[in-house]
Amino acid sequence: MNYLDELFDIDDLHWTHPYDYDDETGEEGEDENRIEFYIGDYEGTDEGCFRYYFCDYFLSYSSARDLCPIISLESQYTDTLNSYFGNMWQEPFKKWIKLNFDLTVKTVE
Repeated sequence: MNYLDELFDIDDLHWTHPYDYDDETGEEGEDENRIEFYIGDYEGTDEGCFRYYFCDYFLSYSSARDLCPIISLESQYTDTLNSYFGNMWQEPFKKWIKLNFDLTVKTVE
């Protein structure tokens, strides 16, 4: 958990619901079924860290619904964490997300 606090500075870690375009309706707006977490300024030079997907993001017949909520880390972070901890970092990361953002994670990608 301490390493996660160092890797993801909570004071500089921000999030947003990304904008999406709906091809069927032609509407554009925030996709409240997913969250993008990033370090720095979203409009400027930001560094994406991970994405959180609520179950409603996936179609009802998608096999991913069995795995959600899902959090997907950028490869640079998974590579670093795997090199230090193997896959043993995943459960502490789920707890870290719950502690800092009150989000439950079922699957880490």
